[in-house]
Amino acid sequence: MGLVVDQVIISLNKSYLPEVEALLQKCELPYQDCNEHLDKFFGISSGDKLVVIGALEIKCATALLRSIAVPPENRGLGLAAAMTQHLLGVARSNEVSELYLLTETAEGYFTRFGFYPIERDRVPAAIKSTRQFESLCPSSAQAMCLDL
Repeated sequence: MGLVVDQVIISLNKSYLPEVEALLQKCELPYQDCNEHLDKFFGISSGDKLVVIGALEIKCATALLRSIAVPPENRGLGLAAAMTQHLLGVARSNEVSELYLLTETAEGYFTRFGFYPIERDRVPAAIKSTRQFESLCPSSAQAMCLDL
């Protein structure tokens, strides 16, 4: 029997913190500040387990797309795409005009959604001031932008 996934994307709260941190660690993504930003996380579950999470840090007219994580055993099912589309919708409904992200491994994936690589020094100060940008993501991570 295949994975049965709830079709509802939910906002996460503090009760999900241990599961969010564990999923981020399993996917080798920064997890150190998610306790400060858990109200910005969304998830889709299968039964009582999260099968994809993602977050959006909105900074006025810009935002940082972060932490889209799917455990390896659930990849290839369209879960990351569903979460990415949801976060793009949240950004648009909040009148975000530019969406940024940092990635070490998923540049090709995000180009499918219209993101393009940019030099890190071209990222707005509001995004550069996030912990993800300042210290949690390595300087080798590629900055990408999407004009909404």
